[in-house]
Parts: sequence; structure tokens; C-alpha cells
Amino acid sequence: MSKQAINETTHLFATIGARTERGGKVTRVSTNATVDDLGLAVVGDIVAYEDGTEATIVDGAGFAAMWGNRPVALVGSHLSNGDRIVTAAQDAFGITVRDGEEIPGLFDSAYSPTLADAVRTGDGRA
Repeated sequence: MSKQAINETTHLFATIGARTERGGKVTRVSTNATVDDLGLAVVGDIVAYEDGTEATIVDGAGFAAMWGNRPVALVGSHLSNGDRIVTAAQDAFGITVRDGEEIPGLFDSAYSPTLADAVRTGDGRA
């Protein structure tokens, strides 16, 4: 009996040094968490551009990965200026989403975690 192929996508965590489509770079993070000795970015953290402008990370991992009640930023996260994180400065950690799997708040700028999310995912966290 053959095994059914499982299609999945991995979204790497964004850290200090992650880059955007328009050349921005994650330069400041508000967490003390690190991945490969690089500060972990979350929604609300800052991306800086060579021209001196800045943008804020507006979405991320949703309920799949939170730090301090804020979603962790991912490759694919959007910014307040319409830009998007496209490369990570690390390649070891992220979240994996299987086709058809729903993660509350994934890449949703309006997301705010609720107890219902914990119940829906069977996690029990609030």
C-alpha cells in the first residue's frame, strides 16, 4: 500500500538580518528570544531601509508561534508599507503548514489570540 504524499510549506522565523523584497532589513526586535544567536522578530518589530525609512511588521505565524502574546514574524510576513519579508537570516527554525491545515491568524494582520484558538487546535493554551 502506497503512502499518500503530504504537501507542506515551511515558513522560516524572521530574525535580525531577515530581508524584504524592497531591500529592507529587520534591525530591531522587542524579544529577548534568539534563533542561531539572532534576535527573534515578532509583529510590531521594525524593518529599516537604506534611505532611512522604516516599516513595521504587521502579520506573522498567528497561533502557531507566539512570543509575549504576539505572533512571531515569518518569511512571508507583510509590513506596514506593503513590503514583505522574503529571506531569513537563519534556516533552522520555522513553522510547517500542511496543505489544508488552518492556523488561526497565519499572515492575518487583524489577528488577536483567543481561547477559542486554543480549543480549536486542541492545544489548551490561551
